[in-house]
Amino acid sequence: MTVYDLIKRFREIPQDLHGEAVLETFAETFDPFLKVANKPSACSTQYDAGNHYYMKLIAPMGIYGYRLCTRTDCLQQLQALIDQHDADPKGFAASLLPADAAAREVKGSGCS
Repeated sequence: MTVYDLIKRFREIPQDLHGEAVLETFAETFDPFLKVANKPSACSTQYDAGNHYYMKLIAPMGIYGYRLCTRTDCLQQLQALIDQHDADPKGFAASLLPADAAAREVKGSGCS
C-alpha cells in the first residue's frame, strides 16, 4: 500500500502527517492489515479483525488528529509499531487480534 492509498482509504489521517517518511514505511509494512482494516461502528458490541486492525494501527493517528497527543508522540507510536512488527512479524500479527475476536462485527440493537 502506498501513502496515497493509505490516506485515501483513511481520511482521518491528519494532513500534516502525509509527507512523513514513517508513514510510507507504515503503509508498506502493514499493507495486508490495512487492506481489511475498518472503523468500528459506535454501537458495536463485538469487533471483527478489521476493527481490531483499525483500532491498533489507525486510531493513534485519529487521536493525534483530535490533538489528544502530540505530533511527536504519534510519530513515535507509528515507529514503535513498525519496530515491533519487524522484531517479530508473526508475534505482532497475533497481538493484533484477541482470542475472542468476532468473525463479523456485531452491532447493538437499534444500530444500522
